[in-house]
Amino acid sequence: MQIFVNEEEREIKVASVCTLADIMGKVSDTLPNGYVITHIHLNGKELDKNWNETASKTYLLDDDKLSFKVEEAAEIALEILKETKEFLIELLVSFDSIAKAFRVSEEEEANAKFAAGIDHLQDYLRALGDATALLGKPLETIIVNDVLFSQYINELAVILDTVIRTQSSKDWIMLADVIEYEMIPALKKMGLLYAILDI
Repeated sequence: MQIFVNEEEREIKVASVCTLADIMGKVSDTLPNGYVITHIHLNGKELDKNWNETASKTYLLDDDKLSFKVEEAAEIALEILKETKEFLIELLVSFDSIAKAFRVSEEEEANAKFAAGIDHLQDYLRALGDATALLGKPLETIIVNDVLFSQYINELAVILDTVIRTQSSKDWIMLADVIEYEMIPALKKMGLLYAILDI
């Protein structure tokens, strides 16, 4: 099996029957501290981003060619954080627009945007957690204004629960109020993180 790391061939001994997870482990052991695998190509085709989840079920053959791209974790984390900072601004604008739509009884459009907004918010929080973990500063260890940042996330989660319950009760004016006066201010607190991390 041919194994390349950043286009340089590596001599890595593998069993005749092995999984992608086995090889990833061996490749990771050869990397300098602070570097992580970011992309994998198998026989010239880039694997989906969920390769970490499927690696233990992906079996490889002797004639396969694997190419790994590795990058410094801190650089990746900073890039993700810059993207999430911009994404947070988009989320705030989006939820403001959603609240206004509910307020003027445009329920169908508002509900569609609301569902997409919740999905985007979950993606945002996931990316934020991944990026800070790559920096070696997990969210639960970061302190902002003498408060653990995870408390801001917990506060947002409680408000989200209220928002979803209110949406299911179809009280659109109440929903607009909760989004505008509770959820958006809680979301704005996420922005405090970027000042702490100099982003």
